[in-house]
Amino acid sequence: MTSDYLTPTRRVTTCAGLSQLINWGISFYMPGTFAHAIMLTTGWAPSFIYGGLTLAMLIMAAASPFTARLLALFGGQRLVMTGTLLIAFGCFMLSLSTTKIIWIAGWSVIGIGMRLSLYDALFAVLVGLYGPAARQVISQVALFGGLASVVFWPLGTLLLEWVSWQTALFIYGCAGLLNASLLRAIPNRQSSRKTQAHSVSQCSTARLPAILYALFIALMTFVSNGTSTHLPELIANFGLPVSVGMLWGIGQTGARLLDVISGQRLTPARLAVITSLLIPLCFLLALTANVAPAAIAGFALGYGAVNGLMTVVKATLPLQLFNPEQYAERTGLLLIPGQLLAAISPFAWAWLGSHAGVDGTLWFSLSLGVVIAILALALAKCVRLRGQFSERLSSNP
Repeated sequence: MTSDYLTPTRRVTTCAGLSQLINWGISFYMPGTFAHAIMLTTGWAPSFIYGGLTLAMLIMAAASPFTARLLALFGGQRLVMTGTLLIAFGCFMLSLSTTKIIWIAGWSVIGIGMRLSLYDALFAVLVGLYGPAARQVISQVALFGGLASVVFWPLGTLLLEWVSWQTALFIYGCAGLLNASLLRAIPNRQSSRKTQAHSVSQCSTARLPAILYALFIALMTFVSNGTSTHLPELIANFGLPVSVGMLWGIGQTGARLLDVISGQRLTPARLAVITSLLIPLCFLLALTANVAPAAIAGFALGYGAVNGLMTVVKATLPLQLFNPEQYAERTGLLLIPGQLLAAISPFAWAWLGSHAGVDGTLWFSLSLGVVIAILALALAKCVRLRGQFSERLSSNP
């Protein structure tokens, strides 16, 4: 099968990366900029406004099992272009929101679009095109996507100084339409029936790695989303300016840049172990903020780096655990728990903070971090065993 894979090109990598930057900016990061303006004109509660994004993430989880089949039927280019157009159409719907029903409908459309065009779907497309060589392309695309908040939060704020939030959302929709044209650079390959059968026939193998991977990603997503959502409150709790939160973005982008520069020196399994071991260390650092409040700045930088690398780990670790032909089908199912936990994590962290306080939340997070590290070590062992098994097969044809 290796000979069937294409060779990555800079044009595809750049266009795919820019598409992620725009799609993340006009969907996931949009409420953070526009929520206050929407609340002032509509009178809707912030929980309802942000609830649209939660709904979209739940729809992403519901649509996840069908993504591999759609990819096989229509091809990668058509899949991600359709998702991008749905996000654009959803933005147009939100710009016309005069009732809560339209707001909910708009986010429902965006949720489907996000599942078909954001990281998980695009990475499945790239693996289908490039096989194991997709590792470096994924790192570079993730670097572009990590800049979405850096670009679109200031851009959205600037737009609101000149136009209404309705017009700003209309402009976002137009950006989505233009973004779809970038995706024409991606070759449109459909999975063969033979490949699908091969994938299905091997689904009964490697069940333990699949379960471990699903748990690993679910817990990492749960901790990361909950922490990032309430990071401003955590910073303010220790008397530091909320602007310290910018270190999160610096850490995230810096870590992805280092990953790109390092090339393939670190395998996905090793990167998973390193990233997961940093999680409890970061929360230990945060707990010292009771004595040295400035430690929260180090926590924001460190966990931002962890969060940046987590995207790369989530996308590339299956390349070592499973055959590339299984990638879309496997990830479509195994990422569902993580997508569900991502949707509920902000509410879970808010409940935890109100009942256990800041220290209790940090200790809980540290405990989950230890579990994540243990899962990463177990996954690394699965990778070693799979490699040894493959070597035996090759030496005994």
